[in-house]
Amino acid sequence: MEPRSLEELYQRYAGELYLYAFSLCQDRSQAQDLMSEAFCRALLSLEGEEDGWKGWLFKVCRNLWLDQCRRQRHLTGEPPDPERLTGEDDLLEDLIREETRRTVYGAVQQLAPLDREIITLYYYGELSLKEVGAAMGISPGAARTMLCRARKKLKTRLEGAL
Repeated sequence: MEPRSLEELYQRYAGELYLYAFSLCQDRSQAQDLMSEAFCRALLSLEGEEDGWKGWLFKVCRNLWLDQCRRQRHLTGEPPDPERLTGEDDLLEDLIREETRRTVYGAVQQLAPLDREIITLYYYGELSLKEVGAAMGISPGAARTMLCRARKKLKTRLEGAL
């Protein structure tokens, strides 16, 4: 892989991959390590067309995390402060939008690990059900079912909060 291609790959997917890694491990430095290791493996392994890199990166990140879990046998951490995204000049609208994002993100982080993972892959990682299934080692149909159940649990957590 050319250095420029890796740079483009990093710029395109680093934010989503970090968010996914953090949703798995709940630790900022560990999430950065997972993300870095996934991109290192991309440098060593990927060649050719760009198709499939995103799903492959998420799968590698998940496998690295599972390897760490097997070695450490525990999870720690606290959720990060969500980045402030501004798009309009209206401060009140920005504050409302930010509070909504924090509430939803907090509710996602309180879900069970598999529910949190599938929500993060599908919505924050913007992977298709086929890519989510590949990343988690399940069929697309099973991914669809898990996502539906996770959404119901998230909806229950958000009732009254929004």
